[in-house]
Amino acid sequence: MIGSIFYQTLRRNWRQMLWWGLGMGAVGLAVALIVPNADMLKQYANIMKTVPPAMLAMLGGEDAVSVSTPTGFLDLIFFSYALLILAGFAVMAGLNITANEEESKIMDMLLSLPVRRWRLMLERFLAYTLICLGIVLLTFGGLWLGIKASPALAMDEGRLLETTLNLLPSTVLVIAMTMLLATLLRNKNIAAAIAAAIIVSSYFVDSIGRTASDSLANSLRVISFYKYYDSTFVIHNGLNWGNVLTLSVVTIVFVIGSLWFFQRRDIGI
Repeated sequence: MIGSIFYQTLRRNWRQMLWWGLGMGAVGLAVALIVPNADMLKQYANIMKTVPPAMLAMLGGEDAVSVSTPTGFLDLIFFSYALLILAGFAVMAGLNITANEEESKIMDMLLSLPVRRWRLMLERFLAYTLICLGIVLLTFGGLWLGIKASPALAMDEGRLLETTLNLLPSTVLVIAMTMLLATLLRNKNIAAAIAAAIIVSSYFVDSIGRTASDSLANSLRVISFYKYYDSTFVIHNGLNWGNVLTLSVVTIVFVIGSLWFFQRRDIGI
């Protein structure tokens, strides 16, 4: 029955959404509670003035003045690193779609049932996309509670929701990328290692590229998904739909590639 694999994936993994979402939400709550402390922000601003502009840009900030505001502080301390945390979940989710069961030698048994390969992958991918959405919404819940508990923090709740939802396209892209790597390499450890290397290098290429406009790293930013995440722009101006579209198109390409390769190769037994 269409949708049965989607439902079973949700039923078996909804706790991941709960624990990851509550964990991210708790971190967001803690950061939001710290932000309104005027004395702390003043001290923080003085510290940031001693940091070289290039180093500050590498960390994800704009300048000492902007990062000492509640919005800038929240971006630098939480949103700049939230995607790295969610990328860890995304790699595990991508491996769960096919690689883990193929590695444990049970995928061939599953596919002996009247289940098409493309349906298995696609429904699981969609289920994990929904789980990611749940994690992001729980994260927003923690940030929202922090803001409500701190009346001194004046921040547009709609803009906060947009910035939190901006985590979703990049996270889903990492799931699709890991799924494709696992399909091509047929070894979950190698696939996970390469996915982790791509995530880390993408982060550093974007960070270093922001500090030097004439460097090779700046030219390579175009292939870094962190460039299209750009939480600093979103928290100040709202979602960049061009970036969202770019990430979505690449994700669809990765998913189609995964389906095509998985459909045409032998399953490890």
